[in-house]
Amino acid sequence: MTYVLVHGAWHSPWYWGEVTPRLDAPAVTVDLPSCGPAHGDMHDDARAIREVLDAHTGVTLVAHSYGGIPATEAAAGHPAVRHLVYVAAYNADEGETLMGFGAQAGGEPNVDPEIDCDLTEDGLLAFKPDRAEHVLFHDCPDPREAASHLRPMAPPFVRQSPTAVAWRTIPSTYVVCTQDRATAVGVQRTLSGRATHVRELPSSHSAFLSHPDRLAEIIDNAR
Repeated sequence: MTYVLVHGAWHSPWYWGEVTPRLDAPAVTVDLPSCGPAHGDMHDDARAIREVLDAHTGVTLVAHSYGGIPATEAAAGHPAVRHLVYVAAYNADEGETLMGFGAQAGGEPNVDPEIDCDLTEDGLLAFKPDRAEHVLFHDCPDPREAASHLRPMAPPFVRQSPTAVAWRTIPSTYVVCTQDRATAVGVQRTLSGRATHVRELPSSHSAFLSHPDRLAEIIDNAR
């Protein structure tokens, strides 16, 4: 058994640092190209996840937020993946995009790049630190520290959809974060209907920082 952990938009593997020591099996984190110096797109992220999956067997693939979209594409048909865990994540279907889910929120909180981000001189979307503290990390031990680890991204990822859908054939667990100010809770509950199992945490968008013990327990018990 190996856990492969996928971070969300603007994030990095740093955000899994409180969860990995609490897991009962080895964990590997994926550093998504869209959030790194290459500023790739969603399909580059899916390829990066798949490359990690290629090196392991018996994988539980865990994805947070936006990371659910490339994880869904990467895991489709992959023999290593036994279970999927979506943490306030977008277990998207073909044709569904991150921007499209925002439009479905119906007035509920959802990250809006036009409000929550600045456009850098080189055309990247950078999350505003003060907005991140409020929207992403409001119940975390140190919201300012958490916000300091965010990274800019190139805009195309918000309009890209998966070319294959893993959750149709692979069992999955959806973790609804009921105090989330980023991924609308109503959208999460709708998406959780696509999962085999549903769990809830009284958490912000960042359960890996605010509830690492409970999130690790859910991941360990996901079957």
